[in-house]
Amino acid sequence: MNGRSEMPCDQNIPACAGLFAACTLNSTTYAQIMLPDASPFRFLAAALPNEDIELTFFFVTEEDVGLNTEIDWNEPGCSDMQSYESHGDDLFNEAKDTNTITRKKAVFEGGDHLIEVFTDMRAVVDITVDVTEPQDGSP
Repeated sequence: MNGRSEMPCDQNIPACAGLFAACTLNSTTYAQIMLPDASPFRFLAAALPNEDIELTFFFVTEEDVGLNTEIDWNEPGCSDMQSYESHGDDLFNEAKDTNTITRKKAVFEGGDHLIEVFTDMRAVVDITVDVTEPQDGSP
């Protein structure tokens, strides 16, 4: 997938109190998961303070969009969290031309961030991560 290596995501990496990540993803790797079997899918992404962690979902197969998809971006140690929820939106329809959707959040602290994907969607999905400096929109 665009020169990235597939990660098996079969590890148990301590991430937060009582939570473990299956792998670490970065700009050179991706994970292919079968949903909803892999839900919740938890992985780590390293970022510096105030960087954006952007997730791209490439739908390899689309069976049922489900009722809700939630993505949580945790600060290191799970001290704080930001979320995205689909609230029943048809993510397959959003991805119709490219088979992809992206979601991103800026993190506040540097370190390893636990990313969690909860969904009842039925699909095979390739997930990639890109960490970038935020685009400053201020005048």
